[in-house]
Amino acid sequence: MNKQLLDVVDYTRETLGLHNYQLERYYFFREKTLLNETMYSVSMEWFPNDAEMTTENELNPEGTAVVDVDFHTKAIRRLMFIGDVNRADHNVYPTSEAKEEAIEWIEDMTGLVFGRQFLIAREEEQVLQFGAAVDNIPVSPGGIIRTTFNDDGVLTDFYIDGDFPNEEQIRWEPFALTPDKYEPVAEAQCKLLTLPDQEQEKWVPVYGIEEVFLTNDTGRTMPFTFGADRSSFVMKDEALQWDEPLDGEFETEDIDLSPEVTLETVLANEPHPDTFPLTEAEITACEREALRFMRLVYPDESGKRQLTGLYLKDGYIVAEIKPIEKAQNVLDIKVKLLIERNTLTAVNYIDQARLYEMFQQFAAAGEPVVSQREAFEVLREYVDAEPVYVYDTSRDRYIMCGKIDCDYSVNAVTGEVMALNEMG
Repeated sequence: MNKQLLDVVDYTRETLGLHNYQLERYYFFREKTLLNETMYSVSMEWFPNDAEMTTENELNPEGTAVVDVDFHTKAIRRLMFIGDVNRADHNVYPTSEAKEEAIEWIEDMTGLVFGRQFLIAREEEQVLQFGAAVDNIPVSPGGIIRTTFNDDGVLTDFYIDGDFPNEEQIRWEPFALTPDKYEPVAEAQCKLLTLPDQEQEKWVPVYGIEEVFLTNDTGRTMPFTFGADRSSFVMKDEALQWDEPLDGEFETEDIDLSPEVTLETVLANEPHPDTFPLTEAEITACEREALRFMRLVYPDESGKRQLTGLYLKDGYIVAEIKPIEKAQNVLDIKVKLLIERNTLTAVNYIDQARLYEMFQQFAAAGEPVVSQREAFEVLREYVDAEPVYVYDTSRDRYIMCGKIDCDYSVNAVTGEVMALNEMG
C-alpha cells in the first residue's frame, strides 16, 4: 500500500477506534469546493473482525464503518455504521445524553469552534444538526454537520459538508437593515405564483415573497440559491431563434459525471477541471452548440426559448435553456444541455418538462382578484430580514446581507393568509 495512503488508514483507525476492524475496500474521489479549491478524499469500508460475512445482495455486514477522509488533510468528512451498530471503541465517541460532549467531539474532529464557526440548527433525541456560522451569524452558502445516535445513545453517523469560513474570510460590519430599508425590496419580491394543491388536485394562485439576499448597504440583491456548481455560472440572456431547422437527429452519448479518480491523480493533487473558468472562446462555441441542438431537437420552437446561462459540472459545460415566456408556477422547467468541454460538442440533455406530467390532471388556477400591492400590505407584518454573511464571488469574501424571507402567502382569489408549509 502507498505510504501516504497507509498514513491516512492508520490515522483513521486510531482516531475512530477501529482497532477491531479490518479495511475491506477503498475508493478515491475528487470535488471542487465553493472557494474553487480541489479536495481529494478516500472512501473506506471497514468490516468488524467478528462480522458474519454474507454474499446475499452483496450487502456490507452489520457494523461496517463507512468512512470518507480528506486525503491530504486527514479530516474526517463522513462516518456511518451500517445497521446503526457501532462496534468500534466507544470511549472515543460522544453519547446522545450529553450535548456538550458531542459538540466537543465535533470540534476535535473538524478543528472548528462552536459559536464562532457553527451553530445548532436542529436538536432531537437522536439527531444533532449544525449549520455554518461566524460569531453566531449564519453564512450562505454554508456547511452542515449532522450527528445521529442509535437507540442506545451511541453515535452511528457523522457527516460534514460545505464550507465553514473563519473570521479572516468575513468582511465584518454591523447589521444595518431596518424595515424602511428592506421593505421596498420585499415588496418588489412579492410575486404571483401558482402552486399545486395536492389534496384538491388544482393549481392555486398565491402571492409570496421570493427569498433574496439584500446587501447591508442596500446597493444590490443576490440570489438565494447558490451552490458549488453555480460558482462558475456565466449568465446569458440570448433568444434561440432560426429561419430553418436542421435535418438529422441529435446523437446522445453516455456521460460520466462520476467524481471517482485514481490514486495516481490523488497523489499528483491535480486541480479539478472545473476550477478553470470558462473562456470567451468556449462561451461562444457553447452558444453555437445550443442553437444547433435546438434546431435539431425542437425545430418548431424558434424564438420560444432562450439560453439563460452556462456553468461547469465534472468536466462538462452545462447550458441552461428556458422558455422565454416564463411560467408563473413554482416549477423551474428547463433543458440542461451537456457539452463535452474537450470537444465543445453537445453529447446529452435533460428536459425537465416531465415534472409537469404529475400535474396534468390538476384543475387550472382561478383568476386573481387580489392585487400585488394589496397582498404585500397583508404580508408586510410577516416579512423578516435575517442577518446572514453571504459569499460574494467578486470580492472572494463573505459580506453582511439580510435574508429577506416570509413564511406566509396570500391566496390571490380569496385573500386568505396561509403558512407556506401548510400548503399541500
